[in-house]
Amino acid sequence: MDIERIGYLLSAVLVGWGVTFTLRTLPFIVFSRKARDLPPWVGKLGKLISPVIIAALIIYSYSSLEWKTAAPYAAGFLTMALHLLWRNPLASIIAGTALYMTLLRI
Repeated sequence: MDIERIGYLLSAVLVGWGVTFTLRTLPFIVFSRKARDLPPWVGKLGKLISPVIIAALIIYSYSSLEWKTAAPYAAGFLTMALHLLWRNPLASIIAGTALYMTLLRI
């Protein structure tokens, strides 16, 4: 590797790090000078964003599937049902993944 390529890659990593660091610290900077209570619109937005992101991921994940087996749909249904029942994303994802991998082996 020549020195120009190393410099280019290093600058790309540093720019990526800088943007990520800035975006992650921005909410703390914006809301630190005011009272500890968040504005009502931030709370409403926080409750809305998670389901919208999950719905987008589900639609994207299932959009390219061809109906060959019921495994992805059964695992997705189990994951969704357990999440709605327990409200524990980690447990529902692990259970859905385990069901999917088991159904693939059958």
